[in-house]
Amino acid sequence: MRKQIIVSLSIIFTLLAPNVYALSGETWEVTSNTEMQGMESFLPESIASVCMAKGAEKDPVQLMKQNGDCELTDVKTTGSKKTWNMRCNQDGQDISGTGEVTYNVDRYQGIFRLNGMSDGQAVSITTNYRGKRVGTSCDPSKSEVSLKGVESINEMMGMANQQMASAMAEQCEISNYQTIELISGRFFGPTAACPGKEKFACKMISKEVSKDVDVYVKLSRHDDTSDVSISTICDINMSAANRSICKKVDSGNYESLADACPDEAKAFEAEQRHAGATESAGSISDNPVGTVLDNAKKLKGLFGF
Repeated sequence: MRKQIIVSLSIIFTLLAPNVYALSGETWEVTSNTEMQGMESFLPESIASVCMAKGAEKDPVQLMKQNGDCELTDVKTTGSKKTWNMRCNQDGQDISGTGEVTYNVDRYQGIFRLNGMSDGQAVSITTNYRGKRVGTSCDPSKSEVSLKGVESINEMMGMANQQMASAMAEQCEISNYQTIELISGRFFGPTAACPGKEKFACKMISKEVSKDVDVYVKLSRHDDTSDVSISTICDINMSAANRSICKKVDSGNYESLADACPDEAKAFEAEQRHAGATESAGSISDNPVGTVLDNAKKLKGLFGF
């Protein structure tokens, strides 16, 4: 999936990009943590031993040049802090974001924020990273990177992809959703984030659409405003569902069903007004003035005047 491309960018930025000068370098320990909006567990924290040219951690322009698909703009320096905007294009996918790094003699820390669209879904990725100078001499031109507990970058990427696959599987598990939540582009249409789940989503929607007013209303509004008709995909008889739902008009839903069940909603509203008027008229006898009037009427009838 294209989300994996964004993951790759994020990891490359924080672990590999500092190796840009063919000069004598020093070893740094770089720790990074990446999170993706909507996923509680996206990528575990990684610790890497990186050979960096002296001063590379202070130069975001050189840092980003390592990836030719990204353009850096609006680079600003305030004391020991640098900030920038970036725009990356990979596989025809535009991703924009911001970055910052704060450094001192033997430490630095920073953050990348990337936002874009992937498979028709909005994605937001945040990577926090920090570096600590170890001091061992090394050759940055060899791009030497080693990860604690991981044999290679490919292994780490494999772990990342497994994490992502697991998180996506969790997000696409039908049983984790209320029926009304299934009526979305996540499960239906050519850009569905969870392809292959239509059959199971349809089963739940079809079961509830004639019983649950909220499900019926959302499905109707979705199909009226979208190019993707879920009722058609699921072969749902909306006319039959309408007849069933319109029998359920009550004080809690007659306003939301005004378009779908106009006759029933108007009839219920009129009934409510009539009941209110009757109650108001009856309340006259519940106060002293009303009691006097009632007694006067009784006397009038008793004496015949």
